[in-house]
Amino acid sequence: MSDKRIIIIAVILALILIGAGWYFSEKKPNENPASISNSATTSSQGTPGIVLGIDDASVVIEEYTNFLCSHCANFALQTLPKIEQDYIAKGKVKMIIYILPPYELARASYCANQAGKFNQFQDYMFNHQADIKGEQDVLDAAKTLELGDNFEQCYNSDAAKTAGQDWYNKAGEKGVEGTPTFFINGEEVVGAVPYEDFQKAIDSKLQ
Repeated sequence: MSDKRIIIIAVILALILIGAGWYFSEKKPNENPASISNSATTSSQGTPGIVLGIDDASVVIEEYTNFLCSHCANFALQTLPKIEQDYIAKGKVKMIIYILPPYELARASYCANQAGKFNQFQDYMFNHQADIKGEQDVLDAAKTLELGDNFEQCYNSDAAKTAGQDWYNKAGEKGVEGTPTFFINGEEVVGAVPYEDFQKAIDSKLQ
């Protein structure tokens, strides 16, 4: 076999593996229907989630989301702004967000947060879901959002890779089976339920 043919085969195999990495990481988790139930909270070591709000808020909402999930987009674009306005901005609620696979998106989220632009990155991802088909699309989004000269260095760092794995592991510890899933001071909310349902659950914890 000629050297040229060996090189061509190697390149083809590399491209297949890159595509497979995105494809397989994209498979988890599933999208969730909507429901609410009670569940005890558990603690986990590892990379902290992305925080919105003040540390001493009375209510803590953990969110497990996926940028390729349509229900997650509905929550982020329609319901989250109301929660931010009515509760987070007033110091009543702290949200801790965990980005689940594809790992490429979790790593990018970690680095967008390090750059102080997670909200912009999240909105962009959900508004351009149909355009996010591979790793290069994620890197292009980072350039569009001007996430900084250090973004790719962060994206390829062990810290970013560890964050994605830690967040996925924490979801497993919590029994998360699909996205979006929330825990409001331990009360499980599954799916992009209407704002009014979040409001009732939050208000019951504030009383």
